[in-house]
Amino acid sequence: MNKATMKLFVWALLILMTNRCSEDLFAQDAKEGAKMDQFAYFYATFSKFKPGKVEEGRDFIYKHFWTVDKVIGRKPLAFDFLTGPWDHVVFFRLEGGLADAEIAKTAQVKKWQAEFQKQEGGLEKATKAQAKFDAMVDNSISGLFKIPLEDVEQLEASYSFLSGEKYFRVMLANHKPGTNPAASALLLNEFRPARKATGRLVAPFFAIAGSYDVIAFFEIDSSDVQNIVSDVRDLALAKELGGDEKMAEMRSKYADYLRHVSREVAIARW
Repeated sequence: MNKATMKLFVWALLILMTNRCSEDLFAQDAKEGAKMDQFAYFYATFSKFKPGKVEEGRDFIYKHFWTVDKVIGRKPLAFDFLTGPWDHVVFFRLEGGLADAEIAKTAQVKKWQAEFQKQEGGLEKATKAQAKFDAMVDNSISGLFKIPLEDVEQLEASYSFLSGEKYFRVMLANHKPGTNPAASALLLNEFRPARKATGRLVAPFFAIAGSYDVIAFFEIDSSDVQNIVSDVRDLALAKELGGDEKMAEMRSKYADYLRHVSREVAIARW
C-alpha cells in the first residue's frame, strides 16, 4: 500500500492504538463469553484542532467525511465539544466486534476509502483533501470502547445526518487503580437503569483501551448548556434511585472510585 493511500485512513484512524490496547485487555473482555452480545464495540478518535481552525476543521468533516459515511451507511457518533480538552470526538462502530479492532484493515474502511476517492475526484485529489484536513489537526488520541447494545440501538434510531443538534453533558472519568470493575459496575447496573427510566438519551462508553476509563454522554435541553454538573432531569433521576438521600449516597460511592473526572458539554449534529 503506497503512502498516498495510507493518508486516506486518517478519518477512521487518526493515530495508532495506544499502548494500553494490549492482547491482555482483549482477552479479559473476551472472557465475558455470552455477555458479549449485550455490547457493541467502538473505535474512537479524539481531535484537537490548531488555533483558529476549529470551525473549519469541523466543517470539513461534515462536508467531506460525513458525505462518504452517509453513502456507505456508516453512522459515526460524533460530538463537537463546547468545553474541555477536545474539539471533536467520534466513535466508529466495529461491525465485527473486537475482531475489527485493527480498523484500518476492515472491509468498511476500505469501502470508505474507495468512496472518498470517488467523491473527491480520484486518488490525487482525495490525498490533497486529506492532507488539508491533517494540517488543521494539532493533536489526537484513540481508544477502544464498548457500550450496551440497547443504548446503541436507541442512538442509531434517532440518527439523521446534520438534521439538527442534540446537546449533551459529558463525563470523562478515570478511576483509581484497581477500582475500575466496581466503578463501571455501579454505573452500568445502578445509575444507567435509573437514567434510562427517566427517558433521557444516555450513551455510556466503557473503555477497553484508551486514555479514559469511562466517557458518558447525557442528553440535556439546550437551555441547560451552562450547567455541566446537574440539570432538572436529575429530579427524576433521584426519584428512580429512591430519593435524594439515596442518590447522594450513590454519587458519594462513585466519587470514592474517581481518580480524575472532567465534566464538559458537547453537541451532536445527528
